[in-house]
Amino acid sequence: MEKNKLITVAICCVFIVFSGVFYIKMNTGGTELNFIKNSEQDVSGITMAPQETEAFKEQEKDIAVYICGAVKHPGVYSFATGKRLCDAVKAAGGFKKSAARSAINLARLLVDSEQIIIPTKKQINTGNNTNLENSYEVTSGDNDGLVNINTASKEELMTLSGIGESKADAVIKYRSSNKFNSIEDIKNVAGIKDGVFNQIKDQITV
Repeated sequence: MEKNKLITVAICCVFIVFSGVFYIKMNTGGTELNFIKNSEQDVSGITMAPQETEAFKEQEKDIAVYICGAVKHPGVYSFATGKRLCDAVKAAGGFKKSAARSAINLARLLVDSEQIIIPTKKQINTGNNTNLENSYEVTSGDNDGLVNINTASKEELMTLSGIGESKADAVIKYRSSNKFNSIEDIKNVAGIKDGVFNQIKDQITV
């Protein structure tokens, strides 16, 4: 009887020891697993330094320019920062045959919110040739977004209130032999009187 009790106690002790060992191994294994999982999260959660983030955003920043005049498809186009005038001309469908290509610097960088007017050969021949690029390639900042009635293309003139195709043609015809010295001079153009002038006087410049 005593012998059987000793055997039973021994078996219980062995069972307890093995249970403890198994429990310890399970906890250790779980810790290792959690460590690996946390390590993976740390790696995937790495963020760029503030200056690196700003540089990345700067590369993706878009700019918008309005290109008109002697191009096939005038309009507003968006570009990535660092694009040049040649890219804007290409986006607008390329030059018209009448474009004065030598009057502009195709290699210059584009500026956000600028307006670019591509002149025609006729405009170059009848205009001031001393500074072609400054005369015909105008940014919105230079004229505060106003339309220069001495240099604007037909399409640009037609963006003015009350100026349709016939009046735009009349303006271009008038300035081929006369220069607008003030915005009031536009009233000398056939079909443009006080009513039309009052609509566009805050939109034009010379």
